[in-house]
Amino acid sequence: MTRPLIMLALCGLWASSAAAQAPADLGPGPGPEPERLGQGPPARLFISPSGEPFREGDGLAAWFAGADRDGDTLLTRPEFEADAERFFAVLDADGDGVVDGFENQAYERQIAPEITRLGESPRPGAGGGPGGGPGGGPGGRPDGDGERPRRPMPGFGRDKPEPGGQRQGAARYGLLNEPQPVRGADGDLSGRISKIEWRAAAARRFNLLDLDGDGVLTLDTLPPLPGARPPR
Repeated sequence: MTRPLIMLALCGLWASSAAAQAPADLGPGPGPEPERLGQGPPARLFISPSGEPFREGDGLAAWFAGADRDGDTLLTRPEFEADAERFFAVLDADGDGVVDGFENQAYERQIAPEITRLGESPRPGAGGGPGGGPGGGPGGRPDGDGERPRRPMPGFGRDKPEPGGQRQGAARYGLLNEPQPVRGADGDLSGRISKIEWRAAAARRFNLLDLDGDGVLTLDTLPPLPGARPPR
């Protein structure tokens, strides 16, 4: 065998050996494990006593910390009511001091759509127009504009379970048994919630949560969330 042929054969053997030792090119790797990307189990939805949803992390703790304005871990009545008024301003999109049927529909459709996802259509007279809001007749006309006021959904204004222990709507995610906290503040069932009604609802809700009547709430004295109750 001539020298050039011998050199060519040696180069071929070296290339074959290098290819055998090199890792195979399998394309892009799988990337970091899900936990390294922060992809754990989904956060539990929490809906505050005024109806504000918290979807990330510990929602109950996040709501409490935000409402506890001075950060002393004690949620006083004035702080609780101030937090409720803050959320009222979110609901009152046009700033007229009233949450009407259209704004309530926006709450149910856009802010907290989970409360109407019960696996069935809203009962006639309890949900109104499309999306379960209090829209009334065609076009979602609000209650109070010529319509007879509707009866409240079960559980409004009461902090006790429904027959059979089933909670509905927002009550499945919150501290109080109110399926729809915005309409739960509609004291005269007119379909329009005024600031006066909202403040009265906030005071009532604080009293329901202040079990020992000392005028302050703490995280460890709040009632357990649904699904977190100890076995009987």
